[in-house]
This record gives sequence, structure tokens and C-alpha cells, in this order.
Amino acid sequence: MRVSVVIPTLNGERYLPRLFSSLRSQTVDTEIVVIDSSSSDSTPEIARRWADRFLQIPREEFNHGLTRNLGLKVASSEIVVFMSQDALPEREDTLETLIRPIVEGRVVLSYARHIPPPGTPPPEVFFRLFSYPERSEIKDRSMLPEQGLKVFTNSNVCAAYLKEKLLEVGGFPRVILSEDLYVAAKLILAGYRTMYNAEARVIHAHTFTPWGIFRRYFSIGVFYAENRWLRKYGGRGDTLRFFREEILYLAENYPLWVPYAVVENFARFMGLILGYNYRLLPRFLWPLLSGYRYYWRNLERR
Repeated sequence: MRVSVVIPTLNGERYLPRLFSSLRSQTVDTEIVVIDSSSSDSTPEIARRWADRFLQIPREEFNHGLTRNLGLKVASSEIVVFMSQDALPEREDTLETLIRPIVEGRVVLSYARHIPPPGTPPPEVFFRLFSYPERSEIKDRSMLPEQGLKVFTNSNVCAAYLKEKLLEVGGFPRVILSEDLYVAAKLILAGYRTMYNAEARVIHAHTFTPWGIFRRYFSIGVFYAENRWLRKYGGRGDTLRFFREEILYLAENYPLWVPYAVVENFARFMGLILGYNYRLLPRFLWPLLSGYRYYWRNLERR
């Protein structure tokens, strides 16, 4: 079976050779689709050598949702996998394992587990362990009263979709971030099932500074402010549970990281609150606090 793998890129020359080589070694045939946001390094040259389809867009036109729709439009396979340029399949059968529940007709969306590479800072290691546990889970709308927004969790770092159903719910929206959660919600509310597939593993982690954490969660807050319909499903105490369990984990294993984790979580919390209330802030601060200046510039043109 053949799958299409869509990868948005920007200055990813240090990642792409290993990623493309891994994709060509998978146990399923892969069509590689690259949408590059006018990289200034050798990313376009590398991508053209490996990709079956290569698209290039102006950097200012990139959007987490709409850019992926470009890849979805040209992908030729019934199952489309979206990946980020800094993710790496752990095994040769990662994609086969990822798409198996879709092929079997059990779900329409399957997303992978993230395994942090060696050298990842302990707080980020814990974040991956907390967010991507060892056990797989199939999710549907019956779980909403108990789990709330957690049911919509998804990650386009490595996620496979049944193309027909993704198009049925309108594809990805124009959002500042969290396009993956948005479509997972749409699919589940439409009556379909999704899956966190812990057996399909990709090597991936971030190394954000507290400022980077703040900006990311400011953008997530903006996402929820612009999609308030999601808030009625509510959280179920995961924020406090995360903080408590992270401090316990670090205190037991890496005690010197505890003060940093406190600062990081404060940045996360403040970013989310300010982002959700971004309309109360001066407009000139929005691009600075989110880091996505083109999102706001393009929004003004609409």
C-alpha cells in the first residue's frame, strides 16, 4: 500500500536527509510531498532530490492549517500522513504501524507516540512521557463527558488521516496553531473515531526556553479564543495534574531542574491566559507575544 507523507519545511537542512532516507526505507511505499516556506538554506535543493512533489510558497503565506491543505490537495494516496521536519520514524515499520488501524477500518485518524532523543532536557522528557504514554487509546464522542478536551488530542508531528474523511470535515482551518486538535474535534463530533497509536513511535522533542514556552502557549490561548466553541467541552484538571506530577518526577530524578520547571510552568500558564484574552492587549503586542507575525499581518488583509 502507498501513503502520502506531507512535510512543511523551513530551513530544515539538518533534519531532512535522515528523515527522507527513513521514509524511503519504510515498509510501506511513500509518496513524499514537501511544502517549503522559502527556506534560505539548502532545504529546497535537498527536498527536490527526494520529494515526489515539491511546492514552494512565500514565507509570509505559511499557515499551520492552510499550508497543510496544499499538501492534502496534491497528495495522491487515500491515506495521508502529516509530519514535521524534525520528527524521525523510530523503525522501518513506523508508518505501517501508524496506518494499520485506518486500513482495518477502526479509525479515521491515527497519531504517533513521541520519544525524546538522548540529551533532551528533563522537563521536556517528562512532557513527552506525560503527553504520549505507553498505552494506545481509541477515542470517540462518548468519552467527552468524562475526559473533555483531552479526547481531541492529536499531533501533526506524525499523524495519519483517511483523506476522504478529513476533506469531509473541511480539511484544516486557518488558525495560528493547533490545527491538528481542531480537525480531531471535527472528526470526533462528526461521529468518527480517532486513535493515539503508541506502537507507532517517532523521535521528537522540543528545546524551548521559558520565553519560547510563553509564546507557544500564548498562541494556543489565541487559538482557543478564536474557537470558543471548543471551550464548552472543558478540561478535566490535566494542567494541575501535569504540574504536580512533573515536580514529583523531577524532584526524584533531577532535583536541580525543579526551579526551572516552576518558571517554565509559570510561563506556560501566563501565556495561555494572556493569549486567551489577547483582544484586551494592544494590537502591536500580538505578533511579539505569539511569534507569528505573518498570521496577524495576513489576518488584517482578510
